[in-house]
Amino acid sequence: TRLMDVDADPATKTVRGAVLGNVEGYRMVRAKTFVDATGDAVLADLCGVECREAGRDTEGIMPPTLASFFSGIDYSRFTPSGQRDGLKKALADGHFTQPDPHLPGMLRISESVGCLNGGHLFGLNALRCKDLSDGAVLGRKIAQEYLEFYRKYVPGCEKVELVSTAAKIGIRESRRIVGEYELNIDDYMSWRQFPDQIAVFNYPIDVHAYDLSEKQRKRFEGEYLDKRDMRGKTFGLPYGILVPRGWTNLWTAGRCVSSDVKVHGAIRIQACCSMMGQAAGTAAVQSIRTARAAAELDTQQLVTTLRKAGAFLPQKETAQEMTRAS
Repeated sequence: TRLMDVDADPATKTVRGAVLGNVEGYRMVRAKTFVDATGDAVLADLCGVECREAGRDTEGIMPPTLASFFSGIDYSRFTPSGQRDGLKKALADGHFTQPDPHLPGMLRISESVGCLNGGHLFGLNALRCKDLSDGAVLGRKIAQEYLEFYRKYVPGCEKVELVSTAAKIGIRESRRIVGEYELNIDDYMSWRQFPDQIAVFNYPIDVHAYDLSEKQRKRFEGEYLDKRDMRGKTFGLPYGILVPRGWTNLWTAGRCVSSDVKVHGAIRIQACCSMMGQAAGTAAVQSIRTARAAAELDTQQLVTTLRKAGAFLPQKETAQEMTRAS
């Protein structure tokens, strides 16, 4: 099922319904509240919410990856160092069509199976259908090259087999809303805590290189390998990053929330997206029960509800109003 269109009133900033399309045809679904968890801010964009598109205010677009699954790995001999050494030799030998030095690597998921996070799809705009189609083709070609790479260059992978590529391309950025608050790099660097935070997180700035240039490689490594001691530290995610500016019954969750580019690289991670989803859903229910608009919600009550549900929200002070941009 895909979102096709919306019935929204830009004057009152209210969403009235969503048009869905699937094998059964088209259907209008009306509701009191809506949460955009599309990743691409599809619902928000159709409503006319102000958004930032990847690549418009940066040097490029963070490339996605088509992940893949491999079997036949001998984990008694496979090591990260063996993978790194093999990659250096393969790059020197010109093995890859795309000489990408960044390989997050093979993540073990069972006795002999691994999930490969490897192979960037540079220049892919996830808001363009042709880019997505071309990326799927290139991603599968890259998966075959990694299959031969592991067999030839990495100890423990001599008999590895490609099981499948992922059902979808792993998009890292596409479109972000402009929210009631935009989480920024100063907040991140200062480990800022907010009275209305709906989650806390701890992750490096992970804005992948935009291309294969040495400049981008150094930029990525410098940001990701930040020398700060991150142990025991967290930065907060204020409620306002979930709420499109001015909208009454619309929330976002996941990688389309309101943040700058660098912070987006840290909060686009699945665990963080999950926490934002819980908060957005809880806020939507509270809005229905209290008849208060998204931006006027009692955030003290929201934090209390999330804590009762098991959320870790360590802020010492809470507030009934959301943190807004100064």
